[in-house]
Amino acid sequence: MTAAALTRPRAAASGLRRTDPRRDMAGAARVVQIAFAGQLDASGQRMLRDMRWLGAAGWLGYLLGRWILPPGSTPDGFVWLEGGKVIGNVSLLSVDGAPRRWVMANVAVHPDHRRRGIGRALVLAALDLAAQRQAETVVLQVDRANGGARQLYHSLGFRITSTRTTWVRPRGMPRPRPSELDGLRPRAYPEWRDQWELGRRVDADGFWWPFPPDERLFRGSGVPAAVRVDWTRHWVWKPEGELLASLSAHVRWLNSYRFLLLVDPAHCGAVEKAVLSVTVACSKPPPAKPKPICGSWASGRTAR
Repeated sequence: MTAAALTRPRAAASGLRRTDPRRDMAGAARVVQIAFAGQLDASGQRMLRDMRWLGAAGWLGYLLGRWILPPGSTPDGFVWLEGGKVIGNVSLLSVDGAPRRWVMANVAVHPDHRRRGIGRALVLAALDLAAQRQAETVVLQVDRANGGARQLYHSLGFRITSTRTTWVRPRGMPRPRPSELDGLRPRAYPEWRDQWELGRRVDADGFWWPFPPDERLFRGSGVPAAVRVDWTRHWVWKPEGELLASLSAHVRWLNSYRFLLLVDPAHCGAVEKAVLSVTVACSKPPPAKPKPICGSWASGRTAR
């Protein structure tokens, strides 16, 4: 759906201009680093270091960045300049396979320049750009403790669709002893339809951030196993013939498990531990000894 915020006129601001990765990559990395100090994980810190280094290399760094950095490092968007320095940033990225769905990210303003309307102007500019790109949905993530940011997004038409919690099980921990749970077993292939229906009931907005719901996660992609770089295993809990919980263990590039746990709302809090213990115990780790990850994934979405 198209957000009302997407139709707002762009706020006039002399410090606002479109991002030029050839000039702004290092400055944007600095302001994001400062604005989100203490909140970035190791991969985020590493990406920002690469952005600063490549940004200092000018044109050469820009070309190299297109090859070695993830798409989020060189996105479209806007910066805010003061005295020739980047003191505000917002990024806008397309979602692969969903041309009408866009992600707003790295909304950051230097602490010394906040409460001047810069963040609002950056977000409005990004929403206008998304509208020009024919976006129907713009999604973003915000820390639930960041009351100021949540108030800003709410005032611009965003609404909370779900929350996200990421749990990390460190590498090298002993495998848990499987818990007893009657009806929990590996999934038969035709049961992917039941998983899909359960997923739609539990989280209609999407299973993996920032992608929309996709039945191929349960049905399979149709790519021959011999040429795939990932695989997925599924378990289901059907105590009386009705699927009430499932867990999918997805391994990609031999470096991590990503667990998607779906539980019928009527049984939340009662079966998660048992399902996770069985699947972690039964999952055969790939050669790289990946770090299992499980969590619930969410997004904020604009509302009409």
